[in-house]
Amino acid sequence: MNNIKELLNDEKSILVFDVDGVLAVLEFGEHNHYSFSDEDWDNYVDSGNNPYIEDKVSKKMQKFINKKDKNKIYVITAIGVNKEGEYKKEYVEKYYGILPENVYFVDRNNDKTSKLVEIRKNHPEVDDRHIIMIDDTPDILTDIQLKTDFSTAHISSFLDI
Repeated sequence: MNNIKELLNDEKSILVFDVDGVLAVLEFGEHNHYSFSDEDWDNYVDSGNNPYIEDKVSKKMQKFINKKDKNKIYVITAIGVNKEGEYKKEYVEKYYGILPENVYFVDRNNDKTSKLVEIRKNHPEVDDRHIIMIDDTPDILTDIQLKTDFSTAHISSFLDI
């Protein structure tokens, strides 16, 4: 039996969130979830367009995180350009109360596992299963599952939480 929801609600747990599709609703296209190539997205953001605004906030996730100890909440997110990182950090701090020092950036999604290992070092008192990565990409979650003893949660677990 799966007990991920129990772990997500456990006060001991360290929760690590992705941004796009998790803390930011993935609604960046007019009629689609996304309408940019990676290069076009980077150019758009680097030109000063901030897509991380209040209408991208998930009220359900906001409510969930607001009840948590902010010292146990982290973000690991992929960015294409530095400006995207600035916007994401500002977004998660403003709308979710996540501490700026708890936001980590990676160039590629498959680098998230190594960042989780870094975060784990900040909490030696917590067992591995209480370190939980929350993401919307099964390949990332599987990579973490295969390479560590950390827990993983797909964003869909929050539909009924």
